[in-house]
Amino acid sequence: MSDLSGRMLSGYRLLELLGAGGMAQVYRAVATDGSPVAVKVLYPHLTADPGFVARFEREAAAAAELDHPHIVHILDHGADGELSYLVMELVDGPSLRSVLAERTEPLSPQEAVPLIAAVAEALDHAHRRGVVHRDVKPSNILLRGGRLDDPVLTDFGVARMVEATVSTASGTVLGTPTYMAPEQGQGEPGDARSDIYALGVVLYELLLGQPPFAAESPYALILRHIHTPPPAPRAIRPDLPRSLEAAVMQALAKEPAARYASAAEFADALRQSLEEPVRPARPVWAYALAGVVILLLALAATWRLGWPRALLSPIDGVNAARPTPAVLTLQGGPAIVDTWLDPDVPDRPAAGDGKIHLQGPSTPDRLAYRLTLPQWPAHTDLLTATLSIYTVPWKAEENRFATVTAHRILIDWNPATATYDTPWSAPGLAPGVDYDAQPLTTVPLADLLQHEGWLSLDITPAVRDWLAGQPNYGIAVRMTDDSFGMAHLWVYSAEYEDSNLYPKLTLVYQPR
Repeated sequence: MSDLSGRMLSGYRLLELLGAGGMAQVYRAVATDGSPVAVKVLYPHLTADPGFVARFEREAAAAAELDHPHIVHILDHGADGELSYLVMELVDGPSLRSVLAERTEPLSPQEAVPLIAAVAEALDHAHRRGVVHRDVKPSNILLRGGRLDDPVLTDFGVARMVEATVSTASGTVLGTPTYMAPEQGQGEPGDARSDIYALGVVLYELLLGQPPFAAESPYALILRHIHTPPPAPRAIRPDLPRSLEAAVMQALAKEPAARYASAAEFADALRQSLEEPVRPARPVWAYALAGVVILLLALAATWRLGWPRALLSPIDGVNAARPTPAVLTLQGGPAIVDTWLDPDVPDRPAAGDGKIHLQGPSTPDRLAYRLTLPQWPAHTDLLTATLSIYTVPWKAEENRFATVTAHRILIDWNPATATYDTPWSAPGLAPGVDYDAQPLTTVPLADLLQHEGWLSLDITPAVRDWLAGQPNYGIAVRMTDDSFGMAHLWVYSAEYEDSNLYPKLTLVYQPR
């Protein structure tokens, strides 16, 4: 979507582009009565799903009912042609993310606690009305006048609004991995306790200058949220009150039931933590001596194991101040159009079949996927692209072994008319002619031959080339020649009755 500055949108004049993300562009605008507003315009590909408009209206109306001094007020919503939009109060101030990027040291408890407590009370107001945010992070917290004591939470309801095209099914996620609750990383939609976890991550970052976890990939980061205990805050910053550390750690509990029962309870615990008497600080030399002892012990231990890379570089090579990756999952049409080339009836492309059969090399079974990429956000880099298809074993007792590969298709084709003879050069597609003989990825099926589940295929190199301008003819999926002929799978297509099992394309990208 190009810059819409200067355009009239249902009575609102868009003045200048304030920012853009994975879901929308935000403009400074003027209403018909001359009042300043902010207009968030969703990307057209998000509104292509037939059920999106109804969902948009429902969720926007629910978010508009929220009335709290620390929640951005939604003033209007609607559609103008293919563009859906939200009109919000214009908050004159930067985001918490931009403020943190300019600071050289963490916030003090006296700065961080009132800020997070205010946001927690805003969340509690929304939770009591059945509205869950699902993407709490510093970039969604604005600061009126740049004041740390006057935060405003924005983007309520946006995550719910795009559920028609953004899936939270197993194996994919919706949200920002740095602040994602463990249950969200495992594919659950998240609830009020997930918002509390995300706010706990934000508080951890404010107090310590870095979030509790960092990793080299979004999926590795999600796994750390699920399995790895966060470092204790006082181990990094000993001057923090013990009660404040306890409040942070409870908010970051892996099990939702172990967190605070409500965001209001979290806010109360935070404010009480500031009432803890401050103990006299130890002399500087004591901390220095302790640091030397710890360093010597660490060096002695690691010398025997080999010098670890972690001692020579930032945590997992990730700069905590770098913008966090975003995850967008497109499910079903129009993003993915799949066709089945049936070896038993060669001239019938079963594009309308709800589930289709994939078998080992005794028959030339192939799945061909035509992928339509969304409008790509400016100034972002693609990190990973994953094609996921839902599979169910057939004749599981006879299945023994199989390996699946994904290949770039080299010939243009029409999913409505493609057969073995048109346009393919030979039945089953010929490697090096119809599809690239070098696979993009190779995945042993293993457990999927006995149990249903998602088969995820890394197609990042192909998508990067398509974004760079190379022809996008889609992806072919096949079982390799070392697979036994008795290996069978049912693969669910975008015609299946359950839309939650449609094929998915997950794009992970990061602002530059």
